Amino acid sequence: MLIEIWERMRGYDKWPQVTGTIQSSTLAEEKIGEVYNQYTANDPIYEWESTNTLAWTDASGNQHAAEYKVNEDSPLFQLYDGQSVTIRYNPADPGQFYLRGVTSSHSATIFNGKILPILASIFTRR
Repeated sequence: MLIEIWERMRGYDKWPQVTGTIQSSTLAEEKIGEVYNQYTANDPIYEWESTNTLAWTDASGNQHAAEYKVNEDSPLFQLYDGQSVTIRYNPADPGQFYLRGVTSSHSATIFNGKILPILASIFTRR
């Protein structure tokens, strides 16, 4: 429910909806942060990340492609070449797209890689 409200606030609900196709998908283990505390001093935190190339056709028949990255916690992480997803694209700039799940994946990566380690270091100093 909150995602729908956020999408309306951002105007994504007014963008045309089309089917996009995954053109390529690459997996890599990425360093997302370091925790500095007595248990994991200077040990990096890693997570799997998928970089996908997505292609779609706008209402004028023009083809577009763009990349997006998601972490292993995202349902989009398991998509692979040839699979289809529903996206929305910006009618003013058809190369700009919105795919539900990409934003939440980025937020989770920032939280896990930056905010959580800071909180952990604060609470383990006591």
